[in-house]
Amino acid sequence: RIKTQESPPRKMLAAVARRASLSALSRSRFIVSSNVPATAAAFRHMSDLPYHLVVGMPALSPTMESGTVAEWNVEEGAEFAAGDSLAEIETDKATIAFEAQDDGYVAKIIADTGTEIACGVPIMITVEDEDDIAAFKDYVPDAAAAAPAAAAEEAAPEPVAAPEPVAA
Repeated sequence: RIKTQESPPRKMLAAVARRASLSALSRSRFIVSSNVPATAAAFRHMSDLPYHLVVGMPALSPTMESGTVAEWNVEEGAEFAAGDSLAEIETDKATIAFEAQDDGYVAKIIADTGTEIACGVPIMITVEDEDDIAAFKDYVPDAAAAAPAAAAEEAAPEPVAAPEPVAA
């Protein structure tokens, strides 16, 4: 009889795939849009900017559609490590710490505190090298980065009332 081994949890596989895809590009000059799953991340060449991550508003719960940055726990130019709390995100149900998944530097904070933001809309830019921070001093996110979140809101169907039964 052959013993079969249980497959690893799906979240673990996703994390491994994300790390593998990001480390393969760690020295490339690409932008990774974090508002889509890492296995289908959108890459686009940016010749005038160093490698960076555009961090979208995280969905910190399965039902979260938008959130508010209640407080930033880091400043532009600050170094952070995996597990550090970058911000306090307020949802309709709770205030949750948004923790860093990797080490890096905050190049640009895009979202102001107190503003409600849809999940996936860019809130900050991070870089791996401290020397790359200056390149984002005047960075303004383009409309295309916010488009996926806006399109998702528009694509949601509106509820339709059930037809009334017909008397026989």
